[in-house]
Amino acid sequence: MKKVLILALSFAVFVACENKQRTDAQTLEERQKALQPTDDKFPVMEIDTPSVDLGKITQGDTVMHVYNFKNTGNMPLVLSNVSASCGCTTPSYSKEPVAPGEKGFITVKFNSKGKEGKLNKTVTAFANTKPAENMVSFKIEVLVK
Repeated sequence: MKKVLILALSFAVFVACENKQRTDAQTLEERQKALQPTDDKFPVMEIDTPSVDLGKITQGDTVMHVYNFKNTGNMPLVLSNVSASCGCTTPSYSKEPVAPGEKGFITVKFNSKGKEGKLNKTVTAFANTKPAENMVSFKIEVLVK
């Protein structure tokens, strides 16, 4: 009798877990579909200052800058990836969807080790916007010690 009861409970748990996974997959699919832009409904990334001059720093120093943006569109803005033009610049960004009218950020950290002179760097943010690529940039002068 115990074996039958344990077997029945195990089967019930298995079915419940399987059903939950299917529901989670459906929810994820519905959420992704809801975030796809259409001709009349899409997010817009309005960056406060897309290009900045970070001035002069000494070789070996690290500097950070935060680019703030606002979603001026009519659906949530989702950043899928942010990449830098070289390995000396490390980006981080808003991971959660940015609702219409709300603000998000892209932070860049520049490491000047091994760099010198006047440099221009770009960072590209990929989002569910039209177009999908949104660029920010900075210029900086690295002085040799």
